[in-house]
Amino acid sequence: MQKIISLLMLLCWLSGCGLISIHKIDVEQGNIIAPEIMNRIHRGMTPNEVKEIMGPPILTNTFSENRLDYVYTFKAGNKRESEQTYTLIFKQDRLADIQANTYSQFGK
Repeated sequence: MQKIISLLMLLCWLSGCGLISIHKIDVEQGNIIAPEIMNRIHRGMTPNEVKEIMGPPILTNTFSENRLDYVYTFKAGNKRESEQTYTLIFKQDRLADIQANTYSQFGK
């Protein structure tokens, strides 16, 4: 009995040190932004046409009605986290500019 308790304590200690990793699920959040979707977006489109293709934006800018922000984050278990953001700027109800940012960082 004492050996089993010692073994369990050893396993708990090793898992705390990071030598034994615990499975963590992949986490996706926000709007899924596939290249096929972005290829369908072009300048001159109305906000409603963009929303039909990309869906409603995850962020709503209360200060500017001429902007749609789409954000997608993905964290693969114990691996790195990546984020894609697309900011769509409208002028006179027509898409004028697309700003894209992608970054990855290593997480715990």
